[in-house]
Amino acid sequence: MTEQSRRALVISLDGLDARYLRRRDEYGLRIPTLRRLMAAGATSLDVVTVYPSVTYPVHTSIVTGALPAHHGIVGNELFIPLGAPECGEWHWFARDIRAETLWDAARARGLSTGIVSWPVAGGAGDYNVPEIKKLGGTPRESLALMIEHARPFGIIQEVASRDPQLYAQANADEHDDMRTRFAEYLITEKRPQLMLVHLFDLDHFQHDYGPFTPEAFALLEKLDGYVARLLAATERAGTLAETDVFIVSDHGFMPISRLIHPGVLLRRAGLLSVTEERDTLEGRARLCVTDWRALPSVTGGSCAIILRDALDREALEKARGAFDGLRNGAGGEFETGGAPFSFIDAEEARALGSHPEAAFVLEAADGYAFGAGYEGDAVTRSVQRGQHGYLPSRYFTSFIASGPGITRRGELGETRIIDIGPTIARSLGLTLSDADGRALRL
Repeated sequence: MTEQSRRALVISLDGLDARYLRRRDEYGLRIPTLRRLMAAGATSLDVVTVYPSVTYPVHTSIVTGALPAHHGIVGNELFIPLGAPECGEWHWFARDIRAETLWDAARARGLSTGIVSWPVAGGAGDYNVPEIKKLGGTPRESLALMIEHARPFGIIQEVASRDPQLYAQANADEHDDMRTRFAEYLITEKRPQLMLVHLFDLDHFQHDYGPFTPEAFALLEKLDGYVARLLAATERAGTLAETDVFIVSDHGFMPISRLIHPGVLLRRAGLLSVTEERDTLEGRARLCVTDWRALPSVTGGSCAIILRDALDREALEKARGAFDGLRNGAGGEFETGGAPFSFIDAEEARALGSHPEAAFVLEAADGYAFGAGYEGDAVTRSVQRGQHGYLPSRYFTSFIASGPGITRRGELGETRIIDIGPTIARSLGLTLSDADGRALRL
């Protein structure tokens, strides 16, 4: 990397498993923009993510260079035991992060920051269209929350007044055209020195249809067009010649067909109780935990088991024992000839920088993920066809760096996702004081 660039554009393509880019010719992918950036800069298709490898912890590791146990975001959702599973909220706000972020470092040096839909970033930056939604609510209710928490107040209405097509292509399945339009506006009209954009329709499609499917390929090709539009916006702003572009992603993807519900097994073991409550505002019934000694914290392909009292040895033994029958092959019609999950003890989880409060962690086997059920069967068929959250050793994610400050070319080999934030910081002449990773030499 040469003398610092003055600007950085960071685009996260959620769920861009490295196999998409590694096998781009085999899959016949029409992704000219990503191919051009790879050819012009430095690429790693062997990026080791963090654990659990779900969106919010990993994106926070990208912008801090820190492991989840260090920065404090160990799942997408807040762990609110008495409200589990449906009463909890997600980590929408940057105030939840316990480590210095790229936007913190930029602000300290007087650099402006634009943010569009970056996870755990609500309330941060100079210009921010936040990722926040009304769980179980309508799109209109989610938009109202976005407007309420946008920075500065009124920026969403400002973009809408200038772009009559802002919401034209937003639907139940796709929102990345809208996110791209927000980012195009901020890049051209506000010209932030650090721009962070999160596009996640690919993640959604892989959950619904599975990874490496025609639907996922088509969506990735559409994303390539969005990246091209963001580069074109940077050129229109007159800043492309001084902007380093970083394409990042958070995790790979695994195909699944079955869900294991730890809450069901812990309930059967007498370690938690639930009651059905009716939401007076929404008019629907939901299960909420009313008492517990052990609770699951589900993160896709992994699940941390949390004890109410960390010193409750009886609860620990009962919690581990609750899974013995299933682990020993009592999977009924879903039995595959092997254990559907494995145990990761607390010491190993801490060594991975994972959930510091976990008594132990469950890691799902191929074809399995974890569900949030508290009643019914312990193993069910999955409506979703793809999942993530697994150990970092089970897949790689992607990283591309290209621009005036990037002199290195070709493959970087295996890298760590916690090195990406320090690398971006270096391109801007910044450092991340709480990083566990280190800047790559590009």
